Parts: sequence; C-alpha cells; structure tokens
Amino acid sequence: MKKLIIALMFLVGLSLGALAQQHLQVMLDFFPNPNHVPLIVAASQGFFSDEGLDVEIVVPGNPSDPIKLVAAGAVDIALTPQINLLIARDAGLPVIAIGSLIGSPLGGLLALKENGISSLSDLRGRRIGYSLAPLEPILWRTMLASAGVSPGEYELVNVGFNTVLSLLSGKVDAIGAFRNFEVPQVTLAGHKAVFFPEEKYGVPHTEEIVIVANAGRAAKDASLMRAFLAGLARGIAFTVEHPEEAFQEFTAAYPDLDDALNRRAYAITLPLFSKGARLGPEAEWEVLKSYLLKNGLIKSDIPLTEIYNNEYLETK
Repeated sequence: MKKLIIALMFLVGLSLGALAQQHLQVMLDFFPNPNHVPLIVAASQGFFSDEGLDVEIVVPGNPSDPIKLVAAGAVDIALTPQINLLIARDAGLPVIAIGSLIGSPLGGLLALKENGISSLSDLRGRRIGYSLAPLEPILWRTMLASAGVSPGEYELVNVGFNTVLSLLSGKVDAIGAFRNFEVPQVTLAGHKAVFFPEEKYGVPHTEEIVIVANAGRAAKDASLMRAFLAGLARGIAFTVEHPEEAFQEFTAAYPDLDDALNRRAYAITLPLFSKGARLGPEAEWEVLKSYLLKNGLIKSDIPLTEIYNNEYLETK
C-alpha cells in the first residue's frame, strides 16, 4: 500500500508539473535556418521546460509579421532585426527589445570576382540589386559613399527576393546579401564570392536578431520574460560548447535543412550568437538610432529606455 501511495504521489507530481508549464508562443523572424539553432536546442534540451515554460515556435507567413503580431499581442515573443525594431517603435508600435540572439551584423553587398569586382569602388557604373526599400538603398548608398562612389554613379535595381538568381544571371552586378547564407550559396554554386560587410563601410553596428515583446506585456509578465531569456541563454551556451550536437538537434527538428549550405551557414553564424542573450551596449544603440534619424528612416528621437530593456536578463 505504501508503494502504491508513493507511486500515486509521483504521478500527481508529474501532472502538477505539466500543469505548471506556462505556454509561450515565440515567432521566428524568417523561415527556420541555422540562426535559430540555440532556440531549437533550448526547447529540445528542456532548458525552457526547466524554467516552467512550454515554448511553441511559430514560423511567420511574412518576414514583416513578427514585429506587428507581437505588438498586437497575437504572439508572446518575436525575433526581429534591430533596425526593424527601431522603425516599428518609431511608427508607434508598443514593442521593446528584451534580449538578443545574434548581436552582430550579417548584411552587406555581394558581388562575383569573375565580373572584375574586387573592391567596393569597382561597383562604380554597375547595377546593384535590392529587395527592401527604403532601407537597403540607404545602406548601399552609405557603403558606396565610403568608397567614393556617388549615387549617380551606379544603378539600383529592385529584384524582389530573387537576389542570388539576379546576380548569377547577370541582371545585376551586386546584391544585398547575408554573409552566412548567400555567400556560401554562391560559393557552393562554383563562383568566387566577393563580400563587403556593411559595418566596414560606414554602416553602424547592428544586432541582426533581437528578442522583442509587447512593452506592456513585458512589464506585466517580467518573470515570464526572464524565464524565457534564461532558457535561451542556456541554449546559446550549449550551442557554442557543443556545436555538432546542437546542429544535430536542429536538423532533427528540420531534417530537410541537413545539407552543405546550412552546415556552412551554421559554421559562419556560430561565433556570432549573443553570449547570455545579452543586448549590445547603449552607445551602439545610440549611434544606430542617430544614423536612422539622419537618413530619414525614423522621425522621432525616442529615448532608448523605451526601445530596449536589459532588466529581464540575468546579471551574472
């Protein structure tokens, strides 16, 4: 009888533990890719569960959806580029950054060596493809100006999201690209990639993926935000310390992504994950905000305290 009582108490404990798990919807910034390995690892290794969370990972129908849906309270947490957050906040959306997944920039301009391009100034008189206006044309203008190339000395071509195809077919001579995806993609296709990182040519340092929440919700459910970030920080640490095992966890969730391209993308991204899920320093945020203001991408000089908040992160 005693053993039966103990067994029943154990089962009740398990049931209560399951009931205590708080459901949390987290929307990715884009389709699943190696940028998201620590998030998948945190879920599969039980790091979120240890924090009392049942995390559901949601894929957006459109890359512009996450910031809008988290602002509206339709999802609990979302991933988005730092620049997108600043633009959304300027537009009046009640969103705030609470942590970071990738604290370094990934963007820049990509060209092909075979087309006679080895320096940024070689893009004078060339065609440059872009997808997102007005952001990309402003970024490329900044980069080219640092090499002494004026706006009238190159042609901007809207290629939609057919960036790599447009480059390889010769429709354009350079494209906006990510160093951890389009660069290895072009290399695997047998071409010599020439990549110009945006931060080396006048564009301020950006955090590629920050963690955002509805500002009111974050303040109200601070313990929930802390629990999520604690689990994510463990996922990042595990990924860095056990890279191969982490990638296997990722491909177990997304078997179609176990290929040469995603392995190369992962290797490039691995050193860039934000240690402890921590946001970058205030000075970097201020420089980026000033850049966006100067170039008309945002109109209001919003206090940084209304844009990001480090209080949800562990201090150690």
